[in-house]
Amino acid sequence: MLQKRLKCLGVVLTCLLFGYSASGQFYVGIHGGRTLPQGFYADSRMSDNEWMFAEGHQFKAGAGRGWAVGIDMAFAIPALPDLEILLESEYMQGGVSRDVEDYYDIIYSRRYSRCSQYVMELPKFRNVPILLGVRYGYPLGGSFRLYGEAMAGVNFRYISDWTLAYSNDEWQQGDGQGFENYSNVDIRTYQNAATFAFRIGIGILVRDIKKFPMDISLGASYNVLGSSALVWDRTQTTRYSVYGDIVQRDTQTHVDFTDINPQMILIELGLRFNPFAGSRHVQDW
Repeated sequence: MLQKRLKCLGVVLTCLLFGYSASGQFYVGIHGGRTLPQGFYADSRMSDNEWMFAEGHQFKAGAGRGWAVGIDMAFAIPALPDLEILLESEYMQGGVSRDVEDYYDIIYSRRYSRCSQYVMELPKFRNVPILLGVRYGYPLGGSFRLYGEAMAGVNFRYISDWTLAYSNDEWQQGDGQGFENYSNVDIRTYQNAATFAFRIGIGILVRDIKKFPMDISLGASYNVLGSSALVWDRTQTTRYSVYGDIVQRDTQTHVDFTDINPQMILIELGLRFNPFAGSRHVQDW
């Protein structure tokens, strides 16, 4: 199903590109800004001293603020001068919130304070939406235009590994049994996912700036990037020596958790230009 959607999106893009480039009704842009997670995706409240837990059918990811960069292509419709067909691709990345970082830094730094080595890497959340939609512009006077947009498409979700590793020359168990050269590596590897996504947004476009060959836009949008099951594989390797004998234990666990639903506000600044026009602007948009 996903492959069919991507093929359809490719066909539409090809037709638009060849159809509008000849008439000059085509714009290319770049943009970047900040991501502000919302809802359960941003919730960092703890439960039983654990972060990343579920409440009902939603997963509390504790995602923090991040950043985004992207490219977009706009195809003006000659019969509807205030309407554009818009294609965008975005790369969004953010880590966990400061609350989660501080919590685990306190908990694990105390727990493993006597270890000779201690490393913890919390996961990064990465989303790559590819969206197709429309943008409508309304003149405010002069060079300013107010616009609204609505888009839908597919989002590719990636979450980096969660790694916890520590080691010590000596390790004392609660029962008094001692180990030498003790080390533990705990890695959670999350499965990628592709989901349906949509966006709605508003902004201001500034055109015809003196001695500047591009349009400038400032916008805000709400992005719902699709709900999917959070699945990960946990690999834990423990290695130590007892009376000179080396012991290694490998444990693997597969976890199929509840749904994660990335949602965020995106605030971004963009630039765009018409690569096919002999003059700056071919039409009134």
